[in-house]
Amino acid sequence: MATNLRLTFSDIYTRVSNFLSLTTTGTAPTSTDLTTCKDICKRGLRQFLYPIDKQTGDYHEWSFLRPLYTLNLVSGKWKYQLPADFSSIITHPTYKDDENFKQMARTEPTNILNLRAGGVVNYAPYYYSIVTSAYDPEIGEMDEIWFYPEPDSSYPIQFYYKSDPTKPDNANDYLPGGVKATEAILESCLSVAEIQEDDVIGIHTQLAQKLTQDLVVIDTKKDSNDVLLGNLYESQNGLQANRSDRATLTVFDTELT
Repeated sequence: MATNLRLTFSDIYTRVSNFLSLTTTGTAPTSTDLTTCKDICKRGLRQFLYPIDKQTGDYHEWSFLRPLYTLNLVSGKWKYQLPADFSSIITHPTYKDDENFKQMARTEPTNILNLRAGGVVNYAPYYYSIVTSAYDPEIGEMDEIWFYPEPDSSYPIQFYYKSDPTKPDNANDYLPGGVKATEAILESCLSVAEIQEDDVIGIHTQLAQKLTQDLVVIDTKKDSNDVLLGNLYESQNGLQANRSDRATLTVFDTELT
């Protein structure tokens, strides 16, 4: 069976173990060594996921941490659990292009509760709200999205959101960012290992910084070549989606026309 060039969590922590001479080349760590290597890898992953762009001095937000989410609304259900990695919503939920419903607007949870208290209305929703519903020790806060009116039928909707990836744990877990990010993540983990365990700022720290900054440049250029239409990213050099509604589209903290 063909495999891609991505590394699994076990590939990464095995390399860290080999670098620290805890195990021989290609042999995975066990027991307390496994715990140590996993913790190092999680620190390295966090450093990679939230880098400083040295050209701007600001945090860089990776494009792969802004996924498109599809949610199928069903009749009679107005509360929905959001993904475990949900951090915040970027674009308003939108219906399919062939649906002529009013564009949704964000409102406070109390407004939706007050509207429902006045009588349940069943129709295609035009209000939504993001609500922190619970706390889970494993993943932290859990969020829901509420809608009003209550759906009277099945409606597929889509929106982009900011992702805070959940921590890897299983040996075969893939890390975020795809193949392009693999080497930068590996070097970030080895950088943590050489600083934490060997008290040395060495070649892996230098490589981690270089590879991460190279990816930041590529990722920034990718963003500049994308145009946001509703909640669909289309390349400016390719086919662009045609929409009948050219009103101002609100992306939180930004407005696009």
